[in-house]
Amino acid sequence: MKKALVFLLALALLLVSLVSCAKHTPADDATVKVGYLSGSTGLGLSKMIADNKDNEQITFTKYNSPAEIMAAYANGDIDLAALPTNAFPNYSKSVTGPRSIKMLALNTLGVLYLLSDDGTTVSPSDLSSLSGKTVYVPEQAPKLVLQYLLTANHVENVTLDMQYDLETLPAAAQTDPDVHYILFPEPKVTVLLNTAGSKTYSISLDLTEAWNNVGDEPLVQGCMIVSGQFAADHAGLIDSFLTEYEASINWMKDPANLDAAAQYAVDAGIFPKLPIAKQAIPRCNLAFISGASMKTTSNAFLSALGIALPADDAYYGAN
Repeated sequence: MKKALVFLLALALLLVSLVSCAKHTPADDATVKVGYLSGSTGLGLSKMIADNKDNEQITFTKYNSPAEIMAAYANGDIDLAALPTNAFPNYSKSVTGPRSIKMLALNTLGVLYLLSDDGTTVSPSDLSSLSGKTVYVPEQAPKLVLQYLLTANHVENVTLDMQYDLETLPAAAQTDPDVHYILFPEPKVTVLLNTAGSKTYSISLDLTEAWNNVGDEPLVQGCMIVSGQFAADHAGLIDSFLTEYEASINWMKDPANLDAAAQYAVDAGIFPKLPIAKQAIPRCNLAFISGASMKTTSNAFLSALGIALPADDAYYGAN
């Protein structure tokens, strides 16, 4: 009997020791290095950036273009990055090996708007009024979105002109007499709407509404990516990041938080001025979509634009 009691006591002490060791396992002390762009794709991070300004375990760095942010990624300066969704397949195929990338989450729905200088309103369910018009488009991705919508609505004879880019089109909108219709993303939309000049522009069409009329999945224009190796080595950190990121996005898009959200966006360099941020944020359609839904939604968007799909394993947590 005594031997049995001694054995049970020893077993109990061993179990206590094991539990104690489990509780004191050192936490993952890796640094989460995040890159982002100004504009809508980085907007959802604004609250997270403000909340972690004194947290040395996570850093945020702003870059000027997808090419610049991916160069930083290739150099190992960052392990996560906010990008336009249409750029993801190309980067996922061009970056191989340990630094291969996976999509973590979609962060932005549609941010494209058609502006006109004549007060024209285009019905999101009938784009036929654009027939015979020339629309000035600053980048390839917005052009592909509008082309898809025109085709889906059986609208022909629309010229999509790309002679101006995002930087030169605002000036051309005021000085070029041939420019009447412009396809712009936020926050460029808000900037142009508030620009005093020879022409006054207004929103003619929200392309997100037009997309919803012809597609089963939403228009998704921003995403967050991660190094596949970093995600594998630091799964706990990535899961914690996603939890906080989702909370940041939900907080930023809550109308009740608009004033503070606008200030956070300006502080992070995502929007240039407070009045612009306050007007633009509600039109940025922030969202958080992860897992299997992320894969389904992203692939539907890319397929609609005629972009080759990434590999099945390019989506984190989707399988």
